[in-house]
Amino acid sequence: MLQNNFSKVIRSDINLLVTLYFLLENRQVSRTAKQLYIGQSAVSHQLNRLREMFDDQLLVRTAAGMMLTPFAEQIYPTLGNVVADLEVLLKKKNKNLHPHPHPIKDIYRICVPEDTYIEDVSVLFYDFAHDENIRDNVTFEVFNRYDSCISDLNEGKIDFFFGSSDNLSGAICSSKLIETEFCLAVRADHPLANKTVQLADIVKYPWIDILFREKANSYANEHWGEAINNMRCVLKTSSANAAITLLSHSDAICSLSDDIINKRGLAQVKTKNKIKITNYLYWHKIMGDDAFHRYIREGLISRYVSENINARK
Repeated sequence: MLQNNFSKVIRSDINLLVTLYFLLENRQVSRTAKQLYIGQSAVSHQLNRLREMFDDQLLVRTAAGMMLTPFAEQIYPTLGNVVADLEVLLKKKNKNLHPHPHPIKDIYRICVPEDTYIEDVSVLFYDFAHDENIRDNVTFEVFNRYDSCISDLNEGKIDFFFGSSDNLSGAICSSKLIETEFCLAVRADHPLANKTVQLADIVKYPWIDILFREKANSYANEHWGEAINNMRCVLKTSSANAAITLLSHSDAICSLSDDIINKRGLAQVKTKNKIKITNYLYWHKIMGDDAFHRYIREGLISRYVSENINARK
């Protein structure tokens, strides 16, 4: 039941509470501005308004960085619940007015570029199916690249294919997702960790080669081949997870995407050459008559791009 002083809520800018949540979470104006897609000056202005609204400094600068005031510490959990509830509310839709198309088959097969992405993509598909109330109608089969995956895609045996490849037939359709930067990766305490080096500096270290990366490996050879060709390859594997495990237990070097490097607590070896690859979602044109495939494809593309952009901030 609404309280008598609800007029305060009506007169207030509720967007300010969203800004406040991210400010308290990040303790940083610049990062909050990036997440909200607005300028730092706008966030600073909103912080001043919030300080007036609550009659509290909320964030104060200390030698250790920006810190929450006792009052901000008190309201932070409540703000988190408010933002989460808003997100759930905005996702809701009347399923009876907008029913989803019925799937034409029981299983849809999804191929991801490397096993490091299987968990994220599996959760992405599951959450989408849950939110759209379709999880009882279909099974998603998620797996990573293998010897004949390109052939299977070209023959229509794979329904969703994430990655980047040039060896595709004219029957394959695509939609652009995100751009990935590949870097030389090492364990966090490696002698070259976070250092800017010349290619000659990496030759004495072992190399790990990850298979089934047509474009990434081609670019790696183009930019780092002078060194790679003179390094001792200690492992060839289709599993990026296996490569990461060996990186963590050796002085080896491997090419990995920047998001995986950050996510797994690894470090970059910085060179003047950087590899940027555009990732796509591919599917066979025989799926053109599958309205259910199109329905989840369009929804997943926007969700995948949004989640990956936010994860990189």
